Amino acid sequence: MFRTLWSFLAVGALVFSAQAQTWFEQGDAGDLPETAQSTGSGALSDIQGTLDTNDVDMYAIYISDPASFSATTSNGATWDTQLFLFDANGVGVVADDDGGDGLQSLINNTNNCITSPGVYYLAITRFNKDPLGCNDGGLWSTNVNNCPNGAEPSSRVASWTTSTTAAGAYTIFLTGAEGATAGDPADCPPFNGWDETANGGGDAGDLPETAQSTSDLIASGIRGQIGGTNDVDVYAIFIEDPQNFSASTVNGTSLNTVLSLFDADGKGVLLNDDNPDASTGTQSRIDNRGGQLTQAGVYYLAVSVATRRAAGCDDGPIWASTADRLIRTPDGAEPNSRVAGWTGSSASTGRYIVSLTGVRGASAGDPADCPPPTPWDEQYYGGGDAGDLPGTAQLVTLPDQTPCQSPVTRVRGEHGTDDVDMYVICITDPASFSASTVGGAGFDTQLWLFRCDGTGVAFNDDSGGLQSTIDNSSGCITQAGTYLLAISRYNRDAVDVNGGLLWNNSPFSGVRCPDGPGASNPIAGWTGATAAGGRYTIQLQGAYFVSQQGCEDGGGCEGDVNNDGTVDDADLLEVLFNFGCFGFCGPADVDNNGTVDDADLLVVLFNFGCGS
Repeated sequence: MFRTLWSFLAVGALVFSAQAQTWFEQGDAGDLPETAQSTGSGALSDIQGTLDTNDVDMYAIYISDPASFSATTSNGATWDTQLFLFDANGVGVVADDDGGDGLQSLINNTNNCITSPGVYYLAITRFNKDPLGCNDGGLWSTNVNNCPNGAEPSSRVASWTTSTTAAGAYTIFLTGAEGATAGDPADCPPFNGWDETANGGGDAGDLPETAQSTSDLIASGIRGQIGGTNDVDVYAIFIEDPQNFSASTVNGTSLNTVLSLFDADGKGVLLNDDNPDASTGTQSRIDNRGGQLTQAGVYYLAVSVATRRAAGCDDGPIWASTADRLIRTPDGAEPNSRVAGWTGSSASTGRYIVSLTGVRGASAGDPADCPPPTPWDEQYYGGGDAGDLPGTAQLVTLPDQTPCQSPVTRVRGEHGTDDVDMYVICITDPASFSASTVGGAGFDTQLWLFRCDGTGVAFNDDSGGLQSTIDNSSGCITQAGTYLLAISRYNRDAVDVNGGLLWNNSPFSGVRCPDGPGASNPIAGWTGATAAGGRYTIQLQGAYFVSQQGCEDGGGCEGDVNNDGTVDDADLLEVLFNFGCFGFCGPADVDNNGTVDDADLLVVLFNFGCGS
C-alpha cells in the first residue's frame, strides 16, 4: 500500500514539474537585450506585465523547437499590440502587428524566420513603437509575422522610435517556449562618421555662430538627435566636390525632416523637405542637380523637423513653405538674408543620420551679424528680457529718437515659458493707434494696454485668427499719454493683488475695456501657465518712442503736454493752437475736463521749465 502511494506521489510530482508556468514581470522589464528580463527556467505558458508611457518590455526566452513556437496577445490585451523576436545577439528575427485577433499580435515560424533552437528576446510594444538598428534605420518596414525587411535588416536592435501613451496590462500566451537567462550581446560598432554627442560633445547649435565643427570628418555621415522642443542642429562642413555633393536623411530617421544648406556667410543656398526622388516619405535630400553649388568651401548644414524653417534678419522666411518635393534655392520673403533664427514650433524628437557625399569636415566660422534691427528689438536695444509688470517694463527709447514725436512701427521680442513682455510707449492720438501680432507670431497671442499706474485700458485675444490687435475702435483709450503695452501667450492673464481678472476670459474677439472682477484695479501679476511661444513681432501705428524717464515723464512735470519730459514752449504752443477746443481735444486738454481753456494754459505756465 505504501509503495503504491509513494509511486503515485512521485508520478504526480513529475507531472506537476512539467506543467508550463506563468512569468510575472518583475519591476519594469528593460527595452534592449542587455536590460531584458530573465524568465526563470522550465516551460512557459505565458508572460504577464504592464506597459507604461513610452514603454517597451523585453524578455529572454528559450525556443527548443522553432516549428512549435508561437507568441500571441490575442485575448491578452485590450490595446493595439506589437510583438518582436530577436536572436541571442539582438538581431531581428520575426515581428507582427495585427496577426492575432483584431489589433492583437501573433508570431510563429510560418515564414521560417526562426532557424534554430536557442535563447531569444521577445519584446512587446504599443503600436507604433518600432525597433531601430545601430544606424537608426528600421529593422522592419512592415511587420506581418515576417522576417526583417527594413533599412537595417541585419542590425541588432539599438533603440526604439516614437513615444507612445501608457497601454496597460498584457498577457503574452506562448507555446514551445521555456524560461531563459538574459545575456549580454555585443554593442553596436562605432558609428562610421561624425556623432553629435560622441564626437561633438553635445547638442549642435542652431545658427552658424553656434554650429558644431566636424573637425576631421572623412567618413560618410553625421549622426545626431533632435533632442527637445524646437531643436535645430547645424554643422559646419567643407564641400570639396560640389558636383558630387549630396546630403540625405532618407532611411536615416523616422522624423519628418528638412535639410537646409547655408554658405559661409550664413545665407541660404539649398533646401529640401521631402525626398525629390520619391512620391512618398517625409525624409530629405539635397544635392547639386540644379548646379547652384559653384565652388568648394565651408558651408553650414542644418537638420530640423519640417515645421521649423529658417528665418532671416527681419524674421521673414528664407524659403517659402511650398513645393515640398523640390530642391529649392531661397524663395521666401527674405531670400538674400543670412539665417538669424527659426520659425514654427515642433515637439517631435528622435535620432537621425545624414548620409553625405563630396564632403569632409570643417571648423565653424563666425559670419557677420545681422544689421541692427529696425526699429526696436527686445534683446538688441532693450538689453534682455522685457519685464511683465509696470516696474520692470522695457522702455522703448533711443537717444536719437524724440520722445512722443518719433514713431516706432515695430517691437520684436521672444517669449519663453510663462513669459509676458511689457513695453512703455507713447500714444499721442488714440484714434490712430493700433498694435497687432497678426502675421507676426507663430503662437496664440494676447495683447494688453495699461496706464502707467497699472490700471487696464484695452485688451484683445483673437483678431481674425489666433493673433491679436488693439485699436481704439471701442473707445477705451480716452487720452494721449504714456502707456504700457504687454504681450502674453493664451491663456496667461492679468490679475490684481487679490487674483481677480482685470478682463474676463471671453469674448475672445473684439477690443474690450476692463470688464473682469478686478477691472478697476492695477495689475499685480499674471495667472495661467504657458509653454514657450518663440519669436514675435508687434506691428504698431500711432505709437512713439518714450524718454528715458518712461512712465515718470510728467509725473513731476504737470503740463508736459507732449510727454517729452520737459514743460517748455512746445507745450505752451500745443495749448494755444487748440485753445477753445471742446470735446475730445487730445493732450492739450491738460486737466481733462473736455475743454482747452485758461485752466489748461495756467497749468503749463505754472510748471514752465520743469524737467529742463
